Amino acid sequence: MASRADPAALPASPTLRGALRSAATDFYFHSWRLLPANVLWAAVSLLLLGVAVLVPGLIVLLPLAALPIAGIFRMATRIVRGESVSFWDGLDAWRGEVRPALALGAGLLVAALILGFNVISGLLTGTVVGWAFATLAFWGLVATWLYAWVAWPILMDSARAAMPARRRLRLAALLLLAHPVRLAGLGLILFALCLLSVAAIVPLLTVTVSFAALVSTRMVLPAADRFEARYSGAAPVRAVESGPVVAESRPVETAARP
Repeated sequence: MASRADPAALPASPTLRGALRSAATDFYFHSWRLLPANVLWAAVSLLLLGVAVLVPGLIVLLPLAALPIAGIFRMATRIVRGESVSFWDGLDAWRGEVRPALALGAGLLVAALILGFNVISGLLTGTVVGWAFATLAFWGLVATWLYAWVAWPILMDSARAAMPARRRLRLAALLLLAHPVRLAGLGLILFALCLLSVAAIVPLLTVTVSFAALVSTRMVLPAADRFEARYSGAAPVRAVESGPVVAESRPVETAARP
């Protein structure tokens, strides 16, 4: 049986303040890569929403918005891992992780729609049973929100690319169960950030999703590395950079792109 990892070899326990500070520094040095990725996500999402409004039957296409999200998180994980990163790394995730990204996106969307409908229908009944049902559905929405911010960094983690997608998603669920209070704080901060950005619109289209991805990645990856090392007895996956990594785009690979 494998012994538990030496505590000295584990990455430092992440803090929300540290994640916010590191994410701000990361975004400062990599904004010219992350801004186009955020704009691409906004364009794809608005296009899919417009199509779904015009042709309601095409709402089934909404999970395609998960692909640019996957690209943003792939870039974020490479930044946090201290690897070289370029805009094209985000597009690579569309091909290499298309099935797990679409599966996660579709699962989160279906869960949000069903739970949101249950909240509204429960409140409209005007009965104690209906309110209790709505309360349960509301907490289900909260759990879905938190799981999304935990699952995306782990699923798109460049250091875990060889790990089966099902195992990565299971690790995200276990991590959320292991640190509910800490990750609830992360979810609350990101909810407030997204809410303010929706009111201002422009930050949401250009900055918010990329910055939120960096914050969650800075928070989740060290916690996932510690959790996996402690309870599986394996060595940490790979060190997370504690400071900004100003990595240049890979000239050979970029030059080969059309």
